[in-house]
Amino acid sequence: MTLPNPHFENSYTRVFGHGVGMNQNADAFFARFYDHFLATPEVAEMFAKTNLERQRLMLKKSVLHLVTYYATGVLTPDLQRLAERHQQLQIAPELLDVWMQALLETLREFDREVDEVVELAWCWAMAPGIAYMRQIMSQALTE
Repeated sequence: MTLPNPHFENSYTRVFGHGVGMNQNADAFFARFYDHFLATPEVAEMFAKTNLERQRLMLKKSVLHLVTYYATGVLTPDLQRLAERHQQLQIAPELLDVWMQALLETLREFDREVDEVVELAWCWAMAPGIAYMRQIMSQALTE
């Protein structure tokens, strides 16, 4: 993975291994992510009847879609479907901020070198995809 953001790339490698794929650390990372994410009552209510094992797999794929969008600048059909699904479910775009906070909280536990610069690098890397998701999700509120 060659990205214009070495702080993100190095952190991603420390957490998930080399390349776009993810190593065995990913399962623990995403399980812990949901501990943080579900600490928000509104989110916990939304996921009350959700198969979290399946959801963790979907989250892993979602992060890969966001990283791919950031790395290539190409909007993939997978990211489009993800955004449209969140729109159909009428998920509040503001919950993307909660999602990002949960991601950063988890990152702090899994990256031994995390600091403000690394956190900002992750925010920068996730920003294009999250902005796209927010735009699509917001359309459901105005239609």
